[in-house]
Amino acid sequence: MLNKTTLTKIGLDKYLENGVLKTLKSSRKLCIDVGLSEVAPYSATWLLNDPDRCVIGIEPLEYNWERLDGKHDDGKEDPADGWAAIRLGTQEGESDKVKTWSGVNAGQELPIENRFFGLRCAIDDVREPVKKDFYHMSDPGNSSLLRPTKEHPGSIKKMERVQCVSLQHIFSHIDWKQFLIVEHLKVDCEGNDLQVIKSAGKWLKGVLFVTMEMSPNNIGHNVDEYSWGEAVRYMSENGFEMIRDDGGNVVWMNLRFADQTRYMNYHRHNGHAIIRPDSRLIVNFANPFVVNPDAGLTYWCDNIFEDNLVKIVP
Repeated sequence: MLNKTTLTKIGLDKYLENGVLKTLKSSRKLCIDVGLSEVAPYSATWLLNDPDRCVIGIEPLEYNWERLDGKHDDGKEDPADGWAAIRLGTQEGESDKVKTWSGVNAGQELPIENRFFGLRCAIDDVREPVKKDFYHMSDPGNSSLLRPTKEHPGSIKKMERVQCVSLQHIFSHIDWKQFLIVEHLKVDCEGNDLQVIKSAGKWLKGVLFVTMEMSPNNIGHNVDEYSWGEAVRYMSENGFEMIRDDGGNVVWMNLRFADQTRYMNYHRHNGHAIIRPDSRLIVNFANPFVVNPDAGLTYWCDNIFEDNLVKIVP
């Protein structure tokens, strides 16, 4: 577990009761969103999809937290550019909420107290908490712990010193009697995604779905970035199968749960064909699963619990 100083630094202390997250007692669904950027669309969508779902949102940049606080919304017709967005209650009397400005759910606001837990830190494969330099890039969504190369299309806006912890540190403060598994781990860390996943250690086997950025358009943009082949080998060796590639993000499913989910009559969400010259993975497109982060993953967890899922989290 993290010490009190680090808990306070990253903002986790205020969410804890007896050392673990204080959440809705009714909730059994937990997602983790690493890399919120400016509006946290994954977190917002997950929270809108299910009133009992909880989300841990992790973001290191202070500017992005200002955006999530709504400090830069003035004068913008839709500050989230069509996405559902997290807006934190920073003024007296305000509450944390998911808010939409346009689209099907335009004008909707949904309170998310005890459901969204925002942590101000970066995730890396570190044994102990440590501070590192973070490259805050000029273009939203391109910032990283990894130094940009000359091939990177963006420019460095400024350097920031951020607190780094591992996913194992975060997982040690989850009540595993309440949450038997992590429903979905999403990682968007600009070349450092695999290190984030590795930082989960033994807890990775308790994650059902993992979404990570694996866009071929980003190859060569950051020093020491992981390769497609390296990611495929690691995920496959740890019991995950690639079930969706949309050309930017890849979704993996933990095959430890295959027997529990196979009967549920989900249909695959169509994506681009998985064709990579350095990939040895043979993808089984016959698996009847849907993984569409914008619309799916809402009620599968209920069915698994009803099927008496054996606890596999350490």
